[in-house]
Amino acid sequence: MDLDAGEAAAIAIAELEIEVLLLIDENDGRREATKRGIPNTGTLGELRRAAILGLVDLPTALERLRNTNFRVAQSLLNELITEDAARKQQSG
Repeated sequence: MDLDAGEAAAIAIAELEIEVLLLIDENDGRREATKRGIPNTGTLGELRRAAILGLVDLPTALERLRNTNFRVAQSLLNELITEDAARKQQSG
């Protein structure tokens, strides 16, 4: 797998840890980490988890993220926002 130096280093370090959750956004890097048995998530996964815990307002966080150079499909953002709205509605 052709990973950039940062991704390769992050995976190599994660392999040395006993309990680790690797934060990695590139698809190739995530596939390689998964192949090596390294638990991983991306920025969106962490924002989703923070929203579930009530630590961030997900639509606001996603809008701020969109205003950076972070690239993601709008359809995925829409799914996360829909899920968040449903969760908020269920909790009252």
